[in-house]
Amino acid sequence: MNLSKSSDFKQESVSVFRSIFYILALNFVIYTVIRLTFYVWNFQRLENINGLDLLKVFLNGARFDLAIVFPISFLVFIVLNLKPKWLSIFLFWSLIVFHTVILCGNFVDSELVNFVGRRFTKSTLYLIGEGQLTNLMKYFWMTAVTFFSLASYLFLNFKIKKNDISHMSMKTKSMSLFIFMIATVLFARGGLQEKPISFVDAKVIDHPFAHHMVLNTTFTAGKSFGQKNFEKLNFMKADEMLSELNLNPQLWVPNSIPNFKNKNLVIFILESFSSEYISQTNTPFFLSLAGQGAYFQKAYANGRRSVEGIASIMAGVPALMEEPFVNSEFATNDFVGLGNLFKKKNYHTSFFHGAKNGSMRFDLFTRAAGFDQYFGLNEFPDSTKNDGAWGIWDEDFLNWSCEKMVMFPKPFVSAIFTLTSHHPFQIPEHLKSVLTTGDAPIIQSIKYTDYALKKYFECAQKTDWYKDTVFLFVADHTGPSLNENATFKSKYEIPILFYSPNEKIELNTIQFAQQIDLLPTLNDLFDLGLLNTNHLARSLLKPGKKAIALYSDQHFELVGDTDLSDYKLKAIRQYYSQGLFDNRLYYPKNKGN
Repeated sequence: MNLSKSSDFKQESVSVFRSIFYILALNFVIYTVIRLTFYVWNFQRLENINGLDLLKVFLNGARFDLAIVFPISFLVFIVLNLKPKWLSIFLFWSLIVFHTVILCGNFVDSELVNFVGRRFTKSTLYLIGEGQLTNLMKYFWMTAVTFFSLASYLFLNFKIKKNDISHMSMKTKSMSLFIFMIATVLFARGGLQEKPISFVDAKVIDHPFAHHMVLNTTFTAGKSFGQKNFEKLNFMKADEMLSELNLNPQLWVPNSIPNFKNKNLVIFILESFSSEYISQTNTPFFLSLAGQGAYFQKAYANGRRSVEGIASIMAGVPALMEEPFVNSEFATNDFVGLGNLFKKKNYHTSFFHGAKNGSMRFDLFTRAAGFDQYFGLNEFPDSTKNDGAWGIWDEDFLNWSCEKMVMFPKPFVSAIFTLTSHHPFQIPEHLKSVLTTGDAPIIQSIKYTDYALKKYFECAQKTDWYKDTVFLFVADHTGPSLNENATFKSKYEIPILFYSPNEKIELNTIQFAQQIDLLPTLNDLFDLGLLNTNHLARSLLKPGKKAIALYSDQHFELVGDTDLSDYKLKAIRQYYSQGLFDNRLYYPKNKGN
């Protein structure tokens, strides 16, 4: 009797898992067909991808497909096991028809992506309000492929439904449901990495269009509908908006205009370095460099979080919405990556951050911005130097970074994101008596990072590349304020410093500056060749009156030395929102002047 029950259980288990496999396989195949259709439809934009990169695109595309296929198949499996039978049938076909409509949208997206510059998301619905969907339909003639694929999908689902598994024993269904649920959670988040996959994970190769083929519409739409609302604004006509943003600054002409063409560049992104922390007591080494370089004391961060700072510095995208750009549906937009600009001038590009690889998706975003090599905690050779909270101590990581740079071909551009001046503000035990706490816990960690910078420069000064290198220092955002009565704008005040050991950098440092100004400034200093203009930013070689928009928790505020009216703020907000929705943050040179 027991053997009979055991045999029945095995037979039922095989039958259930066969049904699960059929459901998964059917959905996976239809998404693969959609990706192949996308590739054929957009072949002219994808034909220059080599075989290895194309394989990467399809393999990573499968990862996004499985993130959808498993949840949908899990729902189908649950519905098939419901009772009464009429409810199971009704919900099954409701789910299948709903999914079929979504699949239709995936096929349409093969052309829609060319119309709006990215895969379908919640923000794409603005096309309805602008009457653009009817114009789009005339471009889409894959009706035969779509109809055949969806008809096949519906028919095969009918065959699956006929293989009814609702009669299986509770033990069999419970076991299979538990295993299926665990697999669904794993595949839905894209694997065992720290954070679930998101839009930026699609940028797996250096190609301006391939990431669209990696994604699928079901994923992008579902992900975007789970995010906070961000509206496309239209307060004024485009010419009025650009006129409000363009102040026609005159090029500042010093005794000699800085030109660093073919020199190396090292960018230090300093964790939580507020301007209020900078003093001879806290940051003596930083100030020693500031006395020899171009130090902007009226400088502002464009966000309040590291993930926002990285987008502002590396891509010139400010944080003027709740969702960080890196995690938003707009992360697949075309954007100007600092590393990509330097690579066009044959620079070696690298990014260093002592935290665990994958932290805040820095590795993915910096790769999309053109930084080919990424060095993090995973690459660091000595695990005993881990602070136990965030990653490798700044002194050890910066010294290791210096040693790695010795091996880089010249010229190179490297960015180093420091780590230790972050809550819980720990420093190595042997330095606690040397570097006193000060007025707040963060001050001790600020002193430590300044000490680590000094040690880095002691290493760099011994190298052959040091004298041909420009160093840029900028905070990612501010840290905890030491002032109980801190104003809104003071929570964005950061240092920006350009330093070169071989020559004095002459810049007008009394002007207002912001993180997003750094990309056009480096473009000018290194003659990188970018012609198009982001009208929210301006090269620091072109000083003049400026308005900088600050944003946090639904509150906007302008700082600067020009008209700071609500009308100016509306122009900035409109430019930003339309730039993201229309996939055009940059305008042709001189547009609107």
